[in-house]
Amino acid sequence: MGSAQEQSIQHNGDLFERRLVARFRTGDPDALGTLFEIYVDRVFAFSRHILGNKEDAEEVTSEVFLRAFERAATLRDEGSFRGWLFRIARNLCLDRLRQPRLLWLETEDGEASSDGGRASSRMESQIVIKQALAELTEEHRVVLILCDMEQWDAKEVAEWLGKSLPATKSMLYRARKSLREHLAGAWGEENETRVL
Repeated sequence: MGSAQEQSIQHNGDLFERRLVARFRTGDPDALGTLFEIYVDRVFAFSRHILGNKEDAEEVTSEVFLRAFERAATLRDEGSFRGWLFRIARNLCLDRLRQPRLLWLETEDGEASSDGGRASSRMESQIVIKQALAELTEEHRVVLILCDMEQWDAKEVAEWLGKSLPATKSMLYRARKSLREHLAGAWGEENETRVL
């Protein structure tokens, strides 16, 4: 645990957010605006990890907050806002993935020319990682994204998934093992440690 001061700051932040969510549930657009500022980057990152491209993630992120505002009254507990919001994001991402579309890979503007081969190598690594993530089951992909990329702790993920903590930790272990196996197949055993 952190110091008493850190715990107090965390408690005050939690209390502030609960009050914001209570206002949000009554339809207060200012509360939605503040919650948007708190969560937009995290929802976007989560969506981008699942969808694999910026444009779709931006569209889904916008839709998440529109749906959240429309359904504010359905939120039962102020303390579960983050999980509720990410559940909306997950469902919208899955809907988007079910839509037929052409597969394409995005690159950063000017990245390849700015540092030569390293950018190309980094881009190739990102492509291999995205492909390996795409090979995982939806549950494995989501648990990896939440724990390893979004930095949720296993207890939060367990609550969000509606599973026990041991089951979630086991799922995370299997997801990481499966990702390592996919990467090892793509890169060969000696290069597996480049990412993991």
